[in-house]
Amino acid sequence: MILAMSNDQTITRSFSRPVSGDELKRPPCEAACPIHTDAQRYIQLVAEGYYDRALAVVRETNPLPQVIGRICAHPCEDACRRGQVDEPIAICNLKRVASDGAKAAGLGYEPPETDFTTGKKVAIIGSGPSGLGAAHDLALLGVQPVIFDSQPEAGGFLRTGILSYRLPKNILDEDIDYIRGMGVEIRTGVKVGEDISFDDLAGEYDAVLIAVGLSMSRSLPITGADLPQVLLAVPFLEAANGGREVPELGKEIIVIGGGNVAIDVARSARRLSGGNVTMVCLEADYEMPAHTWEIEDAVQEGIKIICSQGPNAITGEDRVEGLEVKKCEAVFDEQGRFAPKFCETELSLIPGDTVIIAIGQMSNLSFLPEAGPRVNERGILIFDWKQMTTTRRGVFASGEVVTGPGAAVNALASGKRAAIAVARYLGVDIDFPLEPVAIGELPATVGDLVKKAPRRRMPARPAGERTGDFDEVELGLAEVDARCEASRCLLCASGARYSQLKCISCLTCVRVCPYGAPWEDKDGLGGISPEHCQACGICFTQCPAKAIDLKVISEDDIESAIKVALTPETGTVEFGCWYSQSRVEPAAGLVQLPCTARLSPRLILNAFERGAEKVYVAVCSEDDNGHFIHGHRQTRAAVAEAQKLIEEAGLEPEAIELRVEPELKCKPK
Repeated sequence: MILAMSNDQTITRSFSRPVSGDELKRPPCEAACPIHTDAQRYIQLVAEGYYDRALAVVRETNPLPQVIGRICAHPCEDACRRGQVDEPIAICNLKRVASDGAKAAGLGYEPPETDFTTGKKVAIIGSGPSGLGAAHDLALLGVQPVIFDSQPEAGGFLRTGILSYRLPKNILDEDIDYIRGMGVEIRTGVKVGEDISFDDLAGEYDAVLIAVGLSMSRSLPITGADLPQVLLAVPFLEAANGGREVPELGKEIIVIGGGNVAIDVARSARRLSGGNVTMVCLEADYEMPAHTWEIEDAVQEGIKIICSQGPNAITGEDRVEGLEVKKCEAVFDEQGRFAPKFCETELSLIPGDTVIIAIGQMSNLSFLPEAGPRVNERGILIFDWKQMTTTRRGVFASGEVVTGPGAAVNALASGKRAAIAVARYLGVDIDFPLEPVAIGELPATVGDLVKKAPRRRMPARPAGERTGDFDEVELGLAEVDARCEASRCLLCASGARYSQLKCISCLTCVRVCPYGAPWEDKDGLGGISPEHCQACGICFTQCPAKAIDLKVISEDDIESAIKVALTPETGTVEFGCWYSQSRVEPAAGLVQLPCTARLSPRLILNAFERGAEKVYVAVCSEDDNGHFIHGHRQTRAAVAEAQKLIEEAGLEPEAIELRVEPELKCKPK
């Protein structure tokens, strides 16, 4: 979503691309993303090497691009249709490539100017992803946000709960500084309820947003939980992250829990102690709530995981000696509710000298006054999910305080939704955006025709080296790997569209499409299936009525690119594909296409009509076989036809030259 303030101070809202209508279904990656980032578009720009423009696309919906590019749970990748061919696109890693590449070039990090034209001010309690996301969007909407946080530095659990080996603090600081640069004030070290009362905030500000997250650890009501060597996850992580003194750890550490926080606790304890760390969780290995890749990283670092065991007692008189566990036969009941079932007679002992409990967190709402907002019998805010409101007028809530534990990108999405709710309450003319609808699965017949290409792996420091410090583990994709990875994108939902008014139902598109996307009915062309279409452009080049175009890049887009590329200094144009990392004629003005199969004779002639003296058309090397099936054949046919036409017009056919590109560097490793 793009939010903008017009000159007449009215709020306008637009989307990067439409999200409704059968013809405008969205890529699954975008629909699955909690903040609906246009992943396909920034991936295209990474493929072309335009990192600052890719970052600008990310920033349309994501105010924390560097952070989310490192720690996102990437549900977009689970939805990626490339996974039906071989493996999903490394969408999250490419988001990091966009931000790292733009930063290296010194671009894309200048905050937009904001004017708080509404005259309204909002107090936000909490500076985690939800509070930061809400503040960012409110600032764009002309509402002045002021964030209050009890911690000495902003970031919430991003700072206190996620260790530097996953999220370096300078990276977090840079994203927060960008938001500060928009005029967002962040007051740290201020405890609401102590340094300032909640009622005073509600009286001073036009609205209040509670975004405090889950800042307190849950303990266990078992024998031995009060021993001095028993620690809680959140205070432990806060100390480790803040550089404060951590309670002395032994050499045989037991972490109770199977979630992502438990993984972070285990990996941190391994680094701080140099000892052995064992995780114990109720769930079977396939049920663990931690992300698969987090579990794999922990195992690589030597952490042992014992599944299907529940804590029964922490043993020892004055010091921890171990954890007695009982077999967990089932974690959930038949309705899928959390209801562990244990075998009380099947007990075993895990030796250890330190226990860290990481079974979950809860919110600290002690700052709330008797006048509300109200909480239920379990101490959870009573909350209207549609309007993001609490029981007290003018008080809203977002993030994990109402959603429970989850990924940072989900908290960010909640904060962004809260910003719209708050803005509407304050009189800004804006509505909640429509949810995008994803196209269907990739048909097997199409998947069989897509070239297989291996996913590029994120390089990481060796496990034996990284457990000795808290330096970042993942190193970032190199440029060649990033651009090759981006080239694997299938351009879902961005392919052919046709005009029923122009269509003459000649069915040429049905005959030439290698993927079977156009289909016929009794009246002629019945339509073009977005599920089948691979945006190769062959149907466009062959359509005699000019009734077909591509959503991803239209004929007008290409003609505009020709106009920009053709300068008096060059007099030449090179047509090449997005994914090439080399040039056949570096001095020529470059026009890039998804594939040169997208090139028609009339577009080649357009360059001559604009004054070109020479046109180069770059085709992939034969052994590379092109990005799209039949791409070589189509490109060569378009060039041959254009050469024939200019010869008839009295020009030398050699003015159009087909060249094979140098090595693309996208070969399998």
